[in-house]
Amino acid sequence: MDQLDKFFEDLFLKKIGFQLPANVKEVIVKIAPWLTIIGVVVSLPAILGLFGMGSVVTSMAAVYGVNIGGRYYLGIAVLVVQLVLMAMAIPGLMKREIKGWRLIYYSALVSAVYGIVSTLNIGGIIWSLLGSAIGLYFIYQVKSYYK
Repeated sequence: MDQLDKFFEDLFLKKIGFQLPANVKEVIVKIAPWLTIIGVVVSLPAILGLFGMGSVVTSMAAVYGVNIGGRYYLGIAVLVVQLVLMAMAIPGLMKREIKGWRLIYYSALVSAVYGIVSTLNIGGIIWSLLGSAIGLYFIYQVKSYYK
């Protein structure tokens, strides 16, 4: 995991020429815990709703001979993992501790891996990689603010 961290640090902080100004980084660090709280609060009802929809979706899929149950529940499991990581990150983000930053980083990695392996076409993989790269860029831009 350290090698991956060093790779991203080199990529997003040294090889990419554009770095965010310090005042923008400070704003991101100040609002990150609050955005994370909002993300967790908004995600909870959605995940609970998806669990309820799961029985309907898998039942309908069985009627039409489509097997989507495992993939559907894998997606929910990944969302739950991300939600738990984000919730655990909030205290560390509030205190600007590196452990909070790491939990957000792990959540982004989980999202990136799931986005790549769950996509059935090249376009989806490209969009997943692009979205993950943008998210990781911002995460690494503010890493030095967490100790």
